[in-house]
Amino acid sequence: MISIALTALLLIQQPDTLAGVTVTADRVLPVLKPVEEVFLPAIKAPPVQVADVLRRFTGIQVKDYGGAGGLKTVNVRSLGSEHVGIFMDGIQIDNAQNMQVDLGRFSTDAIGSVSLYNGNKARQLQTAKEYAAGAAVYLESFRPVADGGVARLRGGSFETVQSSLQLDKVFGRVAVRAAAEYLYSGGRYKFPYYDTTLVRENGDIRSLRLDGQVFGTVRGGEWRMRLYSYGSERGYPGPVIRRAAGFPFSAERQADQDAFVQGSWRQDWTSAYSTAMRFKLADNYTHYNTHAEKNPMTLPYDIHYRQRSAYVSLAQSLVLSGPWSVDLATDLQYNTLDSDVGQFVSPCRTTFNGALATRYALERLRLGAHLAWLGAWDTYGSRAGGFTRENSFRSAWMPSLSVSWLPTSALELSAFAKRTYRLPTFNDLYYAIMGNSALIPESATQYCLSLRASPLSSRPRPSGPRGEISTEFLASAYYNRVANKIVAIPTASQFRWTMLNIGIADIIGLDLKASGSYQADDFAASAALRYTFQQALDHSDPESRTYGNQIPYIPLHSGSIDFSLAWRSWNFIWNTLLTGHRWSRTANIPDYYLPPWSTTDVSLAYTKKLLTLSLGVNNLFNHRYQIIQGYPMPGTNAFLTVTLHF
Repeated sequence: MISIALTALLLIQQPDTLAGVTVTADRVLPVLKPVEEVFLPAIKAPPVQVADVLRRFTGIQVKDYGGAGGLKTVNVRSLGSEHVGIFMDGIQIDNAQNMQVDLGRFSTDAIGSVSLYNGNKARQLQTAKEYAAGAAVYLESFRPVADGGVARLRGGSFETVQSSLQLDKVFGRVAVRAAAEYLYSGGRYKFPYYDTTLVRENGDIRSLRLDGQVFGTVRGGEWRMRLYSYGSERGYPGPVIRRAAGFPFSAERQADQDAFVQGSWRQDWTSAYSTAMRFKLADNYTHYNTHAEKNPMTLPYDIHYRQRSAYVSLAQSLVLSGPWSVDLATDLQYNTLDSDVGQFVSPCRTTFNGALATRYALERLRLGAHLAWLGAWDTYGSRAGGFTRENSFRSAWMPSLSVSWLPTSALELSAFAKRTYRLPTFNDLYYAIMGNSALIPESATQYCLSLRASPLSSRPRPSGPRGEISTEFLASAYYNRVANKIVAIPTASQFRWTMLNIGIADIIGLDLKASGSYQADDFAASAALRYTFQQALDHSDPESRTYGNQIPYIPLHSGSIDFSLAWRSWNFIWNTLLTGHRWSRTANIPDYYLPPWSTTDVSLAYTKKLLTLSLGVNNLFNHRYQIIQGYPMPGTNAFLTVTLHF
């Protein structure tokens, strides 16, 4: 993993590759700023995964199951990954089957910026799904401004080889970007196992990503299209537990083939009225096999899934007066899921999201409010087509209110209150012998108060007789309550589950961040300190022994330290992540205790004209730790990256 700060430092040394980009701006100022935002033009920076960027953001936990092919999901302020919306160019990346978006599949090569919003982005011409998300991560692509290309080759520990190629071409008002990336990793690394040392097996991955984008501008508007394909074949090493000698820990394999086409068109029809249309068609195929012939201790499964979805959105914005606007967003989505599992019911879901929003934004005072509605209709039938049945209709209202006050240009006070819902997934409702069609949506209520201060703020410039300093401080206190939490209760067999609405979680948290940068002539330095306190307690049943316990995998204390230096063609970055103790179950007993851990990554890069060489060493001090119980993370590992621009 190569720190995101390295990218920013590399950009200081390079020409402004974004000059001349035409961006359609909001007619009314946004209400809330992002909690974190990183610009990644990815012109001369080494490749990083989106998960590696997010793990350094304030208030985020990335669940990592280890290795290049391990699942990586994101949790913001203890809401759970199902309440976090992941949006690529304003269109949500979703998964109706289980709501788990694997961020390890997304590279930053073709991404211009990554940003995190808590509450509501509250910008013009959002989709209705954006209003409905409890927190949102945005992956935005930047339009190419000149012909060119980037080729990268990365190799290192775990027999990892990663190569990528990106080509940009500009034809007047139309720009085209094509990218391809191949990854192979053996996934083998040593880890301690009681009084011995073992090697992590069955953690290999092979993947190929193809990505094509077309950007265009018209008078008063802009449009874009994207065609994306991702295929992989990987092993799941499984949890490390005591097993009989002679048997592998896991022989599970999974093959995926995901593809989607999406597009958007934004148009300013008059000085007061604008629209934005978006669409997406997606096809996701999964093949899961336990290979019982290799591991007789497992149950035999050889299952194929295919999920298809169609999505369309229309957003309209009307400026009633200079600082006041009203938006109306409507989304319609249709999902299907098929499988060759016996007794699988082949569900179909039609979902409607609607949102009516208003903003009143002066230079010093900004107000925003919206009322969102979600409705879902499910039908399902047997694989043989013997019956078709309509399930109960589910709906939810989701209001929100946000305010921001800037008493001075260097100080901002903001607050929001919001309610969100998440529908039961296809797995929750219909998965073979474990569903419960009576489940109701899981709801979350959020309250947040933030203070942002920039006592020293100056625009960096390439050189000057005196250095320029910029600083920023951010403090956010919040309270979240999650009700009707959907949980799985085991029955007679660990492979048979009952899905129930049960549980209440109360989360009280505090996010602190202090950052600063200094630049003079050809020298630049930056630093950032982050700290998060999260008390996330189970308040489901006052009579239960787990009442008042910390919910699983949420540390009470966590933080990070980033430090970077740039001098002429050299760039150095230091990043340390710190995480306090956690519990893998709501029962906070020694059997489920996970000790504190920390890891330090360092990188050194040298740029000479069109060539950049970068060496990254991760887990520098070889700390042994687990993010998920039973899934040991790698020790010290290193990667060398060669990047060529042409």
